[in-house]
Formats: sequence, C-alpha cells, structure tokens
Amino acid sequence: MAWPFRWFRFPLLFAAVLPAACPQSDSGSAVSIAPAGETRRVRAVRIREAPVFDGRVDEPLWEAIEPATDFIQQEPHEGQPATERTEVRFAYDDRTLYVGIICFDSEPANIVVTQNRRDAVLTDTDSIQILLDTFHDHQNAFVFGTSPTGIEYDAQVSKAGLGRGGAGMPARAGGQGSRGSGSQRGGAAALNLNWDGVWWVRAQVTPRGWESEMVIPLKTLRYSPGGERVWGLNIMRNLRRRNEQSFWAPISRAFYFTQVELAGQLEGLTLAPQRNLKLLPYVLGGLTQDYVSGAPSRFARNAGLDVKYGLSSSLTLDFTVNTDFAQVEVDEEQVNLTRFDLFFPEKRPFFLENSGFFEFGTPREVEIFFSRRIGIDPSGVEVPIDAGLRLSGKVGRYQLGLLDMQTSEVPEVAPANNFSVVRVSRELANRSSIGLIGVNRSSTSRSELHAPYNRTFGADANFGLGRYANWFNYVAKTDTPGLAGREHAYASSFEYDNEHHRIDLGWMEVGEAFNPEVGFVRRIGYRKPAFGYRYTAHPEGKHLRNWSPHFQVNRWYTIGTNQLESGFDHYHFDTRWQNGGRLGIAWNRNFERLDGPFQVHRDVSIPPGRYSFDEVVLNYMTDPTAPLFADGNFSAGGFYGGSIRTISVNGGYRHGQNVTLSGGYLRNFINLAEGNFHVDLASVRFNWSLTAKSYLQSLIQYNSQDRQAGANIRLALLSTSSTGFFFVYNSRSLTGDYLDPHEIRRRTLSRVVYFKFNYLFDF
Repeated sequence: MAWPFRWFRFPLLFAAVLPAACPQSDSGSAVSIAPAGETRRVRAVRIREAPVFDGRVDEPLWEAIEPATDFIQQEPHEGQPATERTEVRFAYDDRTLYVGIICFDSEPANIVVTQNRRDAVLTDTDSIQILLDTFHDHQNAFVFGTSPTGIEYDAQVSKAGLGRGGAGMPARAGGQGSRGSGSQRGGAAALNLNWDGVWWVRAQVTPRGWESEMVIPLKTLRYSPGGERVWGLNIMRNLRRRNEQSFWAPISRAFYFTQVELAGQLEGLTLAPQRNLKLLPYVLGGLTQDYVSGAPSRFARNAGLDVKYGLSSSLTLDFTVNTDFAQVEVDEEQVNLTRFDLFFPEKRPFFLENSGFFEFGTPREVEIFFSRRIGIDPSGVEVPIDAGLRLSGKVGRYQLGLLDMQTSEVPEVAPANNFSVVRVSRELANRSSIGLIGVNRSSTSRSELHAPYNRTFGADANFGLGRYANWFNYVAKTDTPGLAGREHAYASSFEYDNEHHRIDLGWMEVGEAFNPEVGFVRRIGYRKPAFGYRYTAHPEGKHLRNWSPHFQVNRWYTIGTNQLESGFDHYHFDTRWQNGGRLGIAWNRNFERLDGPFQVHRDVSIPPGRYSFDEVVLNYMTDPTAPLFADGNFSAGGFYGGSIRTISVNGGYRHGQNVTLSGGYLRNFINLAEGNFHVDLASVRFNWSLTAKSYLQSLIQYNSQDRQAGANIRLALLSTSSTGFFFVYNSRSLTGDYLDPHEIRRRTLSRVVYFKFNYLFDF
C-alpha cells in the first residue's frame, strides 16, 4: 500500500520542472491587449422606422450609426489587429433591438461554411457571436450568433461565465474514463447552449464579405428598464480559413468569451418595461407498441399547454400542463466499465431554459438538483408530468428560481410525486456570489418502495480572487426517513487560470448516507483530494498553434476508515494545430480497492482485492471543417489484474453545408483471469438541414453490453426556434435472445411513431 503515496512525487516534480523548461513569451503578443482601465464603448441609436430585413447592411439608416469595430485577435496572434475588418451597429425602438453586421472579407469566394442548422458549432464555420449583459451585473448574459447562411445560435450565460467547482479542466483524454460516445455537458456548465429564444436573423455573402441583420424582440431579453441604461457587450468573429478568433472588447488567451466582466459597454439605451404573454399549445398523435410488457398496440393522442408570462422585464413565470417531450432526441448510448452510475444530460426544453438559476454542486459528481429525476424513473421509464410552474429572474442583486412539478403514479414503478426547488443567490463584485438551495420530493400517493419524502438543503459561497483566481465552496445535507448515517456533502476548490498556467486544488467529502433523490451523486462515502496543473505554450509557427502538457491527480478515501479506495493519475501531452486538429499522448494510472465482487460484464465478476493498473492513450483529431473529418483515441494497458485495449474512432463526411453523415465505433478488448470479453458501441448519425430551422435527423445505435440496437428519426419543420411540426420514430430491438443463449436473433422490444404540432401565440 505504499505505492499510491509515491504517485504524488510525479506531479510535484512535473510542476517544478515544467515552467523552467517552457518559454514564457510568445512573439504573437507584441501588441498590448488594451490600455489599463480602458473600456470599449459603442452607442445604440433609437430609430423610428425599422430597417428592411433582408440581410444587407447598406441602408442610410445603418450608415448613420457608429459601428463597433477595430477587432483584436486572441488567436492565432494575440493582441494583433484582426486581419479582416468587422463592423457591428446597434439600433432599437420601443419593442425591438436591431443589429447590423458587416464581416468584410478580401476573399469572399473562400468564406467557409460547414453547418446550416440551428445552434451549430460556430467555431467550425465563419461566424459572429454577440454577448449582451443586459443587467450589466458582470454575471449573466445572452449570446446570439450567426453565420453567412443565417443560422440561429443562442445561449444563456450564468455564474460570470465560469463553471463551478471543477468544471473546465478535463480529467483525462480517452482511456477507461471516457468510453462513451459523444460529448456530454455537465449540469453546472456556465453556458446553457440549449436555451432557445424567439428572434430572427438573415445573412448573405456579398462582394465585400458577408453581412447579417438580427431582429431581437426586447421581450425575449431580461433587463432593467428606465432612463439611459448601459449593457455589457462583447463581439467575437471567427474567420475559419485562418482559424482566427478576434474580439471587439479584447480578451487574452487566459479568458473566455463567456467571461462577462471582460465585456465592453453598449450605451444609449432607454427602454420601457416589456410584460408579455406567450401561449404554446400542442397536439400529439401516434402509435405505440411495447412488446416487453405484452401490452397491445395503442393509439396515442394527447394535448397540453405551456404558458410564459413576464411579471416584469426581469422576472418570468412559466406554467406547463400535461407536459410532453416527444420531439427530444434520445440519449446517446454509453459503455460502463466502472462500479458507478453513468451521467446522461438533460435534453428537455422546459428544464433547460434558465437551468443556470438552479445549478448547485460539482458537475457530474454531486449535483444537488438534477432535473432528469423529474418525469424519468431511474430505470428509464417515463413518468407523466401533470403540471408544473417555474418562477425565475432577478430582483435587484438577487437571482431567484422557484420550481414546482407534479407527476402521476406509475404502478410498480413510481408513486405520484410533487417536486419543488427553491434557489436564491446574491451576486457580489468580482465574479463572487453567495446562495441557498432547497429541494423537496413528497409522495402524493402511497408506496411501499419509496420513502414518503426526501429533502436536500445547501449553501454555497463563490469568490473571485484578483484577475485569475476563483474559490468555490458549498455544503449540503439530505433528510431521508429511515436512512441513518452521515447525510452531508461539502466541497472546496481553488482554480487559478492565466494564459500559461492553470492550477486546480480541491477537496470533497460525501457521507455514506447522503441521498439527494432529486439530484445526481456518482458515489458516496468518501473523501476526495484532487490536484491538477496545466501549462500552455503558444509557439509562433506555421502548423502548431499550442502545446499543453498537464496532469491531474485524484484520490478517494473511504470515509470513517480513511483507507485508500480509488486513485487516478493522468499525465497528458496535447498539441493543437493551426487547422483545428489535435494530437496527444497520455498515461493514466489507476488504483481500485474492491471490498466485494464487481460484475464488470454479464458473465464476468472481478473478486475482492487491491488492483493497480495503468494505460497509455493516443488521441487525435483532424481538421473539423474538412469534408472528411475524424477523431478518436487508441489505448492499451492493464485492467483489474488483466489487460485492456481500446479503439475509439469517430468521423464523417460533410456534403456542402446541409448534409452530414457521421458515425462512431468503440471496442474494448478485455482479458481477465476470470474471463475474456469485448464490448462494442456503434452509432451512425445523419443530418440534413432543409433550411436553417428545419431538419431531418436520424441516429442508429448499438450497445453490446445490453445487446440492443435503437433507431431514432426526427423530422422538424419549424416556424420559430422550437415550434412547428415534428415527426418522430423510435424503435429498440434485442440482438441477442436472453432466453436461449445459443440463438442470436433480432427481436423488437418497442416501437413508437409520433406526430406533434405546437404553435406559439405571442401577445
């Protein structure tokens, strides 16, 4: 047992030697980012007549408005002027904010467009993003983005643009901890990409580059009305053929676009309150077939209503009845070779909107409120939601979030439950805040399988220390009838992040009886110290953009005995190339103490004992904007006294800007004394963007762990961001018959076909 403690010598030596071996200067930083204390400013102009909405910024109205211009590069040459000129103008009337954008380009024929669907990744195409801090509180903001084809991209920023308690630095690259498919976001992300606002945009390529006009209703935003107001503003342009990112309010490589306090100012706004009412009814019909339960095929028909009412320009009340999420894409399959639960992100629109108001805890490890617990049983069975309401917004310097949902009873699965959440936080200067949260589940029908209630209470305090450091803290306690033991959890983490150095220090403790039933907890009964360091260098070269050696050390000690339960060390040398590609190599070291048998596969159980093993991982990514693109990793090493080899390949073909065919394949070859086996995960995804708002998508998946294959097909013809006509087909089939292990045959488990239509009435 002496070896785990020797591991700490490696990162300490690594941290001591690395800065001395790495140059601290970059030739691309010759120009100062901005004079000390200077803030970029631009004025919005009140207009009487709206501009012609055609995607061209060539009317006298626009020419008379002073633009936000003189952008400064962050990449590839930090501090240098942007290689192409950008002009962004702002106008408004009593109901609408208008934005006129000109992205000048000396080579219009070489403008790169790789996506033409809503909320596409804007780093892989020529694009522009606009950040609006409408309360000028340096904590919250809206982001609106578009491309030369006029796609709609929007998001909400919370928590000053910073993740809470460890979000941001990847724990590992490839290997045993990332054997899933796709990229999942944790619940405490500072950027909510799933927020969909009601606004419009048009764009087109012109002889001087590409141009765009945005029309944003003021009632889509939240702000403080009254006399002349100042909003925080920043603008980011992506010039993809040079992989260049430039900003209006310059940002060094040490920071991110979403860090609201770094924004400039949009002045000249005199706005009236906007109290609005939105009604969103839906009707649904279809056919469901469930062959597992033996229920006969049945026709599905349903109707419901969502209501949104602006109590003020900063406080919104949402109400939903007979809630339905038929149009939501299915979860991406994951492979689990650990003893702990997998994390599946929330995808349902009602819970994603303003989700930042309710986030509390450590992403993917300890989340006090996890909305997937409402309406979805832990076994995956859907539980109908009868009704719910949410109140969210700001009252002065306080952020307020109230949520109450009622679900129906599903016999032998879940009783009828009422879920309620209260979240209050007080924003302070310099990215700081303090807050409280309370979460409650109460059964409204009798159940022998579930406790009558479960409650969780917590408090957090987060502090910005100077320019580069942040300190996050929280404590929480649960109350479950009949459950005895330590019911607490607390964590404290310190992060320092500048252009070259990132340091993470953290401590977490979770009691063995900590049980937030409306939250997510990956494991219980441990104390966890963690330490990580990353160095990033930006050499001036034709091909290499940066290289970043880093390490992460995590330990889990059993609470009470303080004996080492798990250990993980990650050492990684990663490189990023000018075309957006990546190449790296990593070494992971693991320790696991098993106090009981661990069933890692259907017919294979690992006996109790102490196991130490390591692996080497090679990760890669090609140019993500090329017609053919790929990424993945290869790894080989030990696994619980045996060996493991992993092949993970993802890639695809892009035909123009509208059609993409991609797929992924993962195989684990595992050899153990208790038995040899392999695990496969495969997926094929097709996306056809009929327009910037309408699409045809399909996702076919196979997971050998449960011997099941699934298909999801979605057709959406949208009128606004998330309303219109939807066609959905889902099926799940068994590829191996468990009743007869000698016979492998296809067997359909379930099949559903839905037609759904919803429409927005905006008053």
